[in-house]
Amino acid sequence: MNWFGILFGKGWAQRIIIFGAIILYLYLGVTKPEVAKKGITGAGKTFASLFTLIFAALLISRAIGLLLPMETVMEWFGEDTGIKGIIRGGLLGGVLQGGPYAVYPIIKSIADKGAHISVVMAMLMGYGAIGLARVAYGLVFFDAKIVGLRLLLAIPVPIVAGILVYLLYD
Repeated sequence: MNWFGILFGKGWAQRIIIFGAIILYLYLGVTKPEVAKKGITGAGKTFASLFTLIFAALLISRAIGLLLPMETVMEWFGEDTGIKGIIRGGLLGGVLQGGPYAVYPIIKSIADKGAHISVVMAMLMGYGAIGLARVAYGLVFFDAKIVGLRLLLAIPVPIVAGILVYLLYD
C-alpha cells in the first residue's frame, strides 16, 4: 500500500491543496491556536457527517459508469455523433445530480467508453453552467425571472464550448 499517495494524494493538484492546508494550519497553530483548533474540529465534524454520503455517491456513480454499455455511449456520444452528441452531452451534464464527487466519475466513465472529447467538455460545461440541481436553491434567493434567465443563458454555453472543441480536435 502506498501511504504517501493515501496521505498526500496521487497527483500534484491534490498535493498542492493538502500541503497548502498543512502549511496554513501550522501557521495558524503558531499564531492563532484557537482558530486552528476550531477549524480542525469543525472540518472533522463536517467530514464525519459527509463521509457516508460521499462514499455512497461514489459507489453509485461507479456502478452507473460500470453499467453503461459501451455501444450506447458510442451511439449517443461517440465521435460520429457530431453536434447531436454535443447537445446531448451538454444537456446530460446539466441535469446530472450531485457534487463533483458523484458527477465526475460518471462523466469520466463515459469518456473512457468512447465519448468524443467535445462531448466530454460539453458535459463538464453543462454540469457547471446549467446545474439543474441548483434551480430550486436559486429560487430561494432569486425570483423566477432571474433563475429562468440564468438557465436560458446557460444552456448554449456547453453546446458552444463543445462545438469549439469539436472544431479544434477534428
